[in-house]
Amino acid sequence: MSFPWRETLKNWLTFLDGRGEIAIAANTSMDNTPELVENFFKKFKEDNFNNGTVTKVVRTEISYEDPAFDGKIKAAALAACSQPFCTLLDCDERLVPQQRGQWFKLTRELEKNLSIDAIMVPVVDAFQDESHYMCGGQSLVQKWYLHRNSPNITRGVVRWAYRENGSIDIKKSDSCELIYKDSGELVRAAGLLAPLPHFMQVSALSSGEVPFVWHLGYLDKQQRIKQDEFWQPVWQNRDKSDVKTAKKIDELEKIQYYPHRLLSWKTN
Repeated sequence: MSFPWRETLKNWLTFLDGRGEIAIAANTSMDNTPELVENFFKKFKEDNFNNGTVTKVVRTEISYEDPAFDGKIKAAALAACSQPFCTLLDCDERLVPQQRGQWFKLTRELEKNLSIDAIMVPVVDAFQDESHYMCGGQSLVQKWYLHRNSPNITRGVVRWAYRENGSIDIKKSDSCELIYKDSGELVRAAGLLAPLPHFMQVSALSSGEVPFVWHLGYLDKQQRIKQDEFWQPVWQNRDKSDVKTAKKIDELEKIQYYPHRLLSWKTN
């Protein structure tokens, strides 16, 4: 766990402000990660007047040779949740505490709108490479960050991403889609932002009315290289091919990162 996960957990706890619950999935950990996380939660609550947020650490035993291992790990975390609505985040994703009210407003809207089961919220890379930032970039990615907690909703491979030989088309699935268990289809969802150019979407987010999720995974260039080294064989195993998805190390070394203009929004 080389990523600064303690700061991320503190961010999530601060955002919830004593409400709700957090379920962490720790998969076949080779170190004492589960104990470290449990001890962190315990100390945080002691230092913050017994903060009321319920915390859970779910231990899973899913092989990394399983082509869909990451989706199954996330599904295990969701299965441990008991609240009526869920938000699933990776350890390199953080929330903006000042936007707490907007998120709770979204849950109320989702509760009333029975035609959908999820709301897709934009994710913003805190630091972008030069080509993305200077050229305006593509539209912001929106993900299923808020959805109903239902026995029929999970994370996994969308049905139409499977090939006849059982392999997974990595252009159609990363094994973590929000799907219905009974059909394998994507969960019915609505996006917060229209598919406009990046700079127009950022202007909408700058108003503070539209919540978003911070992605910090590319903040450390060396960490990005390690991520690429880890995921390359995973993609090949999943796709059952010699697909090349990782950037070369020398390409990553040349990347110049620029801070996103929305960094004025604090995550602590």
